[in-house]
This record gives sequence, C-alpha cells and structure tokens, in this order.
Amino acid sequence: MKEYEIDGWFRLTYPEHYEYSEEEDYVSFYSTEADAQGTLQISIYESEDSQEPKQSAMSELNTFLGEFPIDVKIAPSITTETSNMTTAYASGIEDGMHLDVWSLTDGKRLLFLTYVADQVTNEKMEIESIIDSIEWT
Repeated sequence: MKEYEIDGWFRLTYPEHYEYSEEEDYVSFYSTEADAQGTLQISIYESEDSQEPKQSAMSELNTFLGEFPIDVKIAPSITTETSNMTTAYASGIEDGMHLDVWSLTDGKRLLFLTYVADQVTNEKMEIESIIDSIEWT
C-alpha cells in the first residue's frame, strides 16, 4: 500500500496499482490496471463554525443529490460514527454511470468523495478500503 497525506488535513492508504492526480479543488485516485473502471475524487472543505457531524455529513449528501439528476438507489444515511469522524453514504445512477458518494466530517473539516464508474465493479472494494483508511492529521 502507498500513503497519501495532506498535512493538517488527512492521510489515507491506497493500493500499489493506483495513482493520484491533484487539482486545485480535489484529488483523484484511479487504478492503472488495463481493466480499470472508475475514479475516486476527494474534495476538501472547512467550516468556519463547528457543526454537528451527523447533520453536516447528511446535509452535504442531500445538497449534492439535489443539484444533479441522480436516480438515487441507496438513500443517504450515516454509515459510521466514531469519536472523531462521521461518515454518510449514498448511491445512484447519473447519465448511465454508477455513482457512489460519501461525506466524512469531524464537524469542522469535511471530505466529500465521489466514485464514478460505468457499472458496479469489484473496484468498489478497493475504493472502500481507501475510504476506511482515512484519518485526520
């Protein structure tokens, strides 16, 4: 596994056969294998005021799902709560593409993640392991 970190924000691990690309507003992770299917994008936000993590995570997902013509297959819900991170998840179809979205927050910092692929793939297990490895720094 390789490690990626934005100092003062978060760190994660990702498989050896993945690469990343940094843009101004987000970072993308993608497989370099010949049968690669999708891309994981992570956007970073910071709130001026601390917010209740459950509400913040759900609000981000609901706002995103309301802005685009997404056929929601799995409604937004809180999937994980720890003392320092709350995770919400939803899934759907947009323009024939399979879309998974996550919102991770500690109430002050928020990561918004999207995984888009042509279809449901076995890559999702790798994507979920990347997401499960995320820690605040």
